[in-house]
Amino acid sequence: MSKILLTGATGYVGGTVLAQLLQSPEPSLKGLTIDVLVRSEAQVQILKDAYGTRVHPIQWEGLEDTAFIADTASQYDIIINTGCAFIAPGAKAFVDGLARRVSAGPAPWLLHISGCTNLSDRPLTQTAQPREWDDESDSGTIFDFMQELEEREPYPQRTTELGVLAAAAVSGVQAVSLSTPCIFGQGKGLFNQQGLVIPYILRYIIHHGYGFKLNDTANFDWVHVVDLADLYVLLVRTILERPDRGVEFIPSGKKGIMFPAVGRALMTEINQRVLDAVFDAGVLPREGTPQEKEIREVSLKEIADELTVGREDVAERGWGGHKAMKGTLAPKLLGWEPKFLEGAWKQEFVDELVALKEGRRGVTMASCIGAS
Repeated sequence: MSKILLTGATGYVGGTVLAQLLQSPEPSLKGLTIDVLVRSEAQVQILKDAYGTRVHPIQWEGLEDTAFIADTASQYDIIINTGCAFIAPGAKAFVDGLARRVSAGPAPWLLHISGCTNLSDRPLTQTAQPREWDDESDSGTIFDFMQELEEREPYPQRTTELGVLAAAAVSGVQAVSLSTPCIFGQGKGLFNQQGLVIPYILRYIIHHGYGFKLNDTANFDWVHVVDLADLYVLLVRTILERPDRGVEFIPSGKKGIMFPAVGRALMTEINQRVLDAVFDAGVLPREGTPQEKEIREVSLKEIADELTVGREDVAERGWGGHKAMKGTLAPKLLGWEPKFLEGAWKQEFVDELVALKEGRRGVTMASCIGAS
């Protein structure tokens, strides 16, 4: 029986992936035990209480402990890395560990997580390069394009993705990276259950009383967290159920980039939906804020200081960049059929406001308006 290791079980995506794997009725998954890497004894106990013998928590120090990672990874057939995508040595250590198993078979797999900003341009400080990438028709050029960007200006998340895929291609490890867009929806894990993009915009708008933009053309594709988790489940099932274990069927190495994108929106549209939700709920306007819905053009520095801990390169790619992705491979190869479509996307803005008002987001409404 294949041994599976998952990182990020206490996170938004990883927690949902773990829940979906354990709840699956598929014969190939029903009897599996999933090993998970966690940091604290308290997390170990919560996982054991919820999932019993279906999970085996292992405590670790994190992605900086590369020797531990490589030694641990060498014991597994499939590793699902949904932890931080910004620590390149730690992610590559999973490949190094799996490489020790290549000659012994079966083919070991790394299912990595990354993000759409790896392909984003920087239209405020550099030349705008808007285009749509297709993970099937552009599969031979996506890696090379990112490599060119990386040579001009390293970016930690992209450094990590390129390093993982290049190391896998050399070592014989099979590796696929899911380059995720804006992830939304209520997570199903035991710990963090919220995304980032919509909550960040929601808090900004409640605090300031207006929306923001860096330009008029910045975009985000989107996917519900449960649909994303289902794609990871499909990848695991494909590896377990096919006689070839997905080798040369699931794209790997330098062609192993998949786009789990379902829909697309402009940043201005996302801000407008948040404004609609908070005005309809009576949260805005307040005294001292604009009395009508307004989206203001703001400086890159302001957004970086407020939303990306001062990182202007991250802010420009995320909040101002063009990063359109067309996901062809997952539906075509794996039969991925996302269930959370436009209706769920529209409802998310109302649901996220309710979650904030109920204190289910780690912050309070008062803290959003600077009252506590």
